[in-house]
Amino acid sequence: MSGLFDDLARAKRKNPESVMLSYFGRSITYGKCYELVERVAGLLSRFAGKGDVIALDMQNIPQFVISELAAFRIGAIVLPLNPMLTSRELEFYLKDSGAKVVVSQGEYSLRMAAAIQAIGRTIPQIRTDAQAIEELPAEWQRKWNLGRCEEQLLLPNDLPVREESISEQDVALLVYTSGTTSGPKAAAITHGNLNAAAEIYHRWFGVRDSDRFLGIAPFFHITGLVFHIATSIKANSTLECVYRFSPELALHIIEESRSTLTMGVATVYRALLNTTMIRHADLSSMRLWSSGGMAVSKALELEWKNVTGSWIYVAWGLTETTSPATLWPYPYTGELPVYPESEVVSSGIPVYDTRLRIIDESGDEVRSGEGEILVAGKQVIHKYWNNPAATSSLIRGEWLRTGDIGAIRDGWVYVIDRLKDVINASGYKVWPREIEEILLQHQSVEEVAVIGLPDSYRGESVKAFIKLRPGVQPALGLSEELAAYCKERLAAYKVPRAIEFVTEIPKTATGKIMKRALRLGK
Repeated sequence: MSGLFDDLARAKRKNPESVMLSYFGRSITYGKCYELVERVAGLLSRFAGKGDVIALDMQNIPQFVISELAAFRIGAIVLPLNPMLTSRELEFYLKDSGAKVVVSQGEYSLRMAAAIQAIGRTIPQIRTDAQAIEELPAEWQRKWNLGRCEEQLLLPNDLPVREESISEQDVALLVYTSGTTSGPKAAAITHGNLNAAAEIYHRWFGVRDSDRFLGIAPFFHITGLVFHIATSIKANSTLECVYRFSPELALHIIEESRSTLTMGVATVYRALLNTTMIRHADLSSMRLWSSGGMAVSKALELEWKNVTGSWIYVAWGLTETTSPATLWPYPYTGELPVYPESEVVSSGIPVYDTRLRIIDESGDEVRSGEGEILVAGKQVIHKYWNNPAATSSLIRGEWLRTGDIGAIRDGWVYVIDRLKDVINASGYKVWPREIEEILLQHQSVEEVAVIGLPDSYRGESVKAFIKLRPGVQPALGLSEELAAYCKERLAAYKVPRAIEFVTEIPKTATGKIMKRALRLGK
């Protein structure tokens, strides 16, 4: 079985001087990266071994890639964490995963330390400096409020690394996905899943060693983990690390480095279109613009094609499908494929060795029309981490229940809606129950219902309907106070962007909140 570390070793033997990672003008070759991975693997082996969980808490910097590969080198499992999470949120992930060690970017080490302290057990934290490999230009240091910390990850280390036998059934990644009635659950992505998914992208888009990936999808997200990191290594290509997405920076890197392909959520493309720079930027090197993580609207597709001359190639999949389940054919020169009933843009066709079924509410297969999408393939997970109830509920044999409603027309797959209440804000999954629980802890709130509303930029925005406690009036500034209350306890993308005070929240006869009525404004 070929794992990601094996792909690195193979690329190092084949062409050690080819550039693997590029970061604000500094290049790291495959040969150099292999040396760094061996060094970091020796360090990590002091705290973890095969089957142990290593958490990574970083932006899109070279150290994320190096640490991930080093963890694979010793047979450990990688837990990628969103740097936007608060200490309270981090507590859950560290507890649930049983993480043994954390590699944390210096800017985030204090909040991580607070989370570790709250857990009450010792978890070693290894800090790394985002500017250890290359000092960023002053404008980006200011923009991202970058500081300096004592570099601990990349220090010389000569500890020997024991050879580990890794099979395709061994878990490589724990990537948390949202729950509808409970908290987040971790998709246990195996080395076999990861290898299959990267191979799909590699073959589908004909990725070559001369390609340069513009790494704008967060590395902690399944898209960044698979499309950017795993696929670029498998193809012996170059990955441009950009720290965080900025539309102006992305366009600048494309021009300077002659990037050839990328994948990002729809909001990335809206942000790029909102810049004046895109009208005169030289984008001739880009052969693939792709989007995954959220729906791409017809209006966005048409505007992007008008400005750049290219379609945005839509991808559909879940964390549980290790990213790709459907992709647009490549290359594609036809008309925009649109579902006539709703003008939903197609998510493509099933990828290699992947099967889709559409079922109705009774579980019977739908030959024509709409229903829930089921997926089977080598990239589909077999279980959730320490969650047999979720596993038995959503994974039936080789088939994964996606919770998405879709249809297939003339071979094209259309993802129309969701069975779940999950909100998709800028490609991040948000579960309303978590926000509701936080708001209910505020002294002014009696009842609350959180829904997602269409947003031309973010895909969806979080809105909270709140019934106040008796005697509490919706005074001026209360909405801002409640938003600030959430911001202290939740990642920014989960904070309600709209709060509406109501006298009653609609319910069924049994007392269940009718969120559909709120969406319809009833």
